[in-house]
Amino acid sequence: MDRTTKDIIVKAQAGDTESFHEIVAKYDTRIMTLILQIAQNKEDSEDIYQETFVKVYKNISKFRFESDIYTWIYRIAVNTTYNYKRKHSKIKVVEPKEDSGYDLLDYVYDPQSNEDNREELILAINQSLLGLSHQQRTVFILKHLQQLKIKTIANILDLSEGTVKKYLFRAMEKLRVSLKEYHYA
Repeated sequence: MDRTTKDIIVKAQAGDTESFHEIVAKYDTRIMTLILQIAQNKEDSEDIYQETFVKVYKNISKFRFESDIYTWIYRIAVNTTYNYKRKHSKIKVVEPKEDSGYDLLDYVYDPQSNEDNREELILAINQSLLGLSHQQRTVFILKHLQQLKIKTIANILDLSEGTVKKYLFRAMEKLRVSLKEYHYA
């Protein structure tokens, strides 16, 4: 962690709201993208995003510089997303909406495909991701969409690297089977 980032965190820990806003500004897009990828629902994601940064604000004084700040925030975001989904799944089942603003193929766009094929593939990928366990989906998203390293994912999720690799392997196997007709997996 560079000195400037560390200074900003120390100021935020001392109650400087401008420094806290700098932290939010630096990571807000990545955190929102992560939450959208896991929750797959724009309205829920906005609530989870807000709840995540409220927790970060309330707990910034507990950050001990044992990891990068973004790893710490990612862990809060992932746990907040799981808790939110668990709490709300008892009330209603939330299916992803086609107009949710979340488009997995923003990351896997094939310019040679026509728009109909692209839409079909988007739906197939989203359905396949829903077929994964929470752990498998989260590891897949962190690795392939957020492009994080296995070690970082392990730190975020508080898992061993071997467990992360196991979840990733199982996710890839399931996606390979469910998307075999598209030749993308």
